[in-house]
Amino acid sequence: MKKRIVFFVILITAAFALVGCADNDDTMVISERFFANEMLDLVINHQQYLDRTVQFEGMFRHLEPVDGQERYMVMRYFMDCCEVLPLGLRVFLDDMEPFGEDAWVEVVGTLVLEEGTLALRLTSIFEMEEQGAWIVMS
Repeated sequence: MKKRIVFFVILITAAFALVGCADNDDTMVISERFFANEMLDLVINHQQYLDRTVQFEGMFRHLEPVDGQERYMVMRYFMDCCEVLPLGLRVFLDDMEPFGEDAWVEVVGTLVLEEGTLALRLTSIFEMEEQGAWIVMS
């Protein structure tokens, strides 16, 4: 019995030590392999991800301007059972320059809900040399 208690104390101490050494980066990295599932979870359950840092890759797209304001999105296409749909987030560039249509970019930013629109307020964006999958499946 005494050996079990000692073992349990050592186990708990090791667990706390590992947690203390863990990377505290709270960034949600949306992977290519699970892009559709992770992005859909982010959109559907956005309340739990608001104000959190999000990182992913996709195509830079220019949206139709509204009230003279340029709008942009970073996305991939999602293959549903019967159709192909865009899946991604609107991005706020703030003082950053936009990229060309369909440039493959990596974005990092804070997830925000502004004027009823779920978007990523970017802290960084850069063009990738190698493109990922344009069309993803769940």
